[in-house]
Amino acid sequence: MPISAALTFAAALTLTIQFLIFAYLYQSHRVRFFQYLLMAWGLMSLAKGLHLAQYLFPGTEVLGALGSAVFFGATLLILAAGLAFRFDYRIRRRDLLIGALGMLIAATLGDMSDAGVTTRSFAGLATGGALLLASLQFWPRGAAPVPYRGTRLLAVSLALWSVHRIVCIFFDPAPGTSGYLTVRMAFMFFYFLSTFAVTIMVLDRARSETAALKEFNERLVDGLREGLQLVDGDFRIRHANRWMHEQFGEIAGRRCYEVIAANGVQCPGCPLGRRHEMADATRLEVTGHGDRRFSLSCAPVRQPDGQIFLLELMSDITERERLYARLTDAERLAATGELAAGVAHEIRNPLAAIVNATTLLGDEEGLSQEERTSTLGAVRKEARRLNRILSDFLVFARPREPKRLLGDIREVVDHVVALIREDPARAQRVELDVRVDPGVPSFVFDADQMTQVLWNIALNGVEALDNRGRVGIDVGLRGSSVAIAVSDTGRGMPPEERRRIFDPFYSRKPAGTGLGLTLARRMVTAHGGRIEVESIPGRGTCFTILLPIA
Repeated sequence: MPISAALTFAAALTLTIQFLIFAYLYQSHRVRFFQYLLMAWGLMSLAKGLHLAQYLFPGTEVLGALGSAVFFGATLLILAAGLAFRFDYRIRRRDLLIGALGMLIAATLGDMSDAGVTTRSFAGLATGGALLLASLQFWPRGAAPVPYRGTRLLAVSLALWSVHRIVCIFFDPAPGTSGYLTVRMAFMFFYFLSTFAVTIMVLDRARSETAALKEFNERLVDGLREGLQLVDGDFRIRHANRWMHEQFGEIAGRRCYEVIAANGVQCPGCPLGRRHEMADATRLEVTGHGDRRFSLSCAPVRQPDGQIFLLELMSDITERERLYARLTDAERLAATGELAAGVAHEIRNPLAAIVNATTLLGDEEGLSQEERTSTLGAVRKEARRLNRILSDFLVFARPREPKRLLGDIREVVDHVVALIREDPARAQRVELDVRVDPGVPSFVFDADQMTQVLWNIALNGVEALDNRGRVGIDVGLRGSSVAIAVSDTGRGMPPEERRRIFDPFYSRKPAGTGLGLTLARRMVTAHGGRIEVESIPGRGTCFTILLPIA
């Protein structure tokens, strides 16, 4: 192989490897000037490959012409990179057309190695001029700070490269001579120098961005009004933010539970042992020194060496829990006062009726036997009403936990329907429509409480009917819940009444206690369910009880 072909092969291989290095660096450093340099290095590798193909396939002048055109396009891309670096220049469609025209002219000039002095002069001045203009764009202006290291080196190397291109116009040694080797080696030297400068610029940009990101993260982490610490697999704190140091002093290298926990032992429910299987953050609360309470949110973080640490976000909830306890006490006192006022109001009317009745009974001579019997009946009626009010109040004030057992909701529905039909006064004016989806499975619930819930709601529906009407009970599935819909064709409720139906002692019925729906919602909530209400004035109301199956 001739020495010129060997040098061309070495240059093509070197340019290709450097192009691949640039392509790898560009994946994490996508800036416009570097993109144009990457494209330029790719075209130069292609130009050297076409030049090498001339040696392998002699007599193919078109390869030399294509090589000249591609190399000219590469120099234009280097100039575009300089403009992008200086002015944030972007290649437009018009610029592409101008560059394509220049490459077409370069192709018509043919292979520069066989061209005349005039052609070589034109090509050398064009490519050398483009490289010189690019070097000026990379050279820092005035007292402006240098954005990246390597910019001056790249400017100098491009300037020397441009001088090399222009000098070659007047110095055209024969292949194989020492002058020919000198020209080729100078080209490789300036090319390597430019590549080295570009690499320095890219890496320095990466270093600057990393330093800026590190500073941003440190300011962000230290600016938190909560604690943040990184814990390794041995419970040792690798890093902690300013809040942690202000609260606990120097803690780096100490075990996390020695710093946080009051008794200095591992926190209950600590997720560190199962950090490899964790998908989401785990929350836990820990009691610290001085009865302080901390809330921790722990999430796994994979390290560059493959280890998994825990990132723990910690907040002091001591004062929040104290405020919550005070608020709970205040709400409890307010609720107690409201209940006491409600009970006093509800008891006053029956007591007044009983007092009046006993006053009448004291006048034995003024009452007939029939009047005496009627008055005693009124006393018994009001006494039963008092008993019902106090019973409902005791259930409301001291609710019991539901005793969940596996059961069939159909039995509860059948029992409530039977109770309604057993009352002749109700049975005559109420049309019951009961539908139960056979696909509803058995599930765990408190049968007594659900009977009371369904009875209270169904009784409300019956009493909402003015004369005759229909009450429907539909049982089916809604997602993972059993839905029991109790509807009526009564008078319905306006929005302001619908908003208050679950308030204690709120009732529009003369003999109502106002606790039936309140107790119903409380029992359903204790089962993990809820009650939905839809009502249209003049058309009726529908209560839907939703109970979770699992």
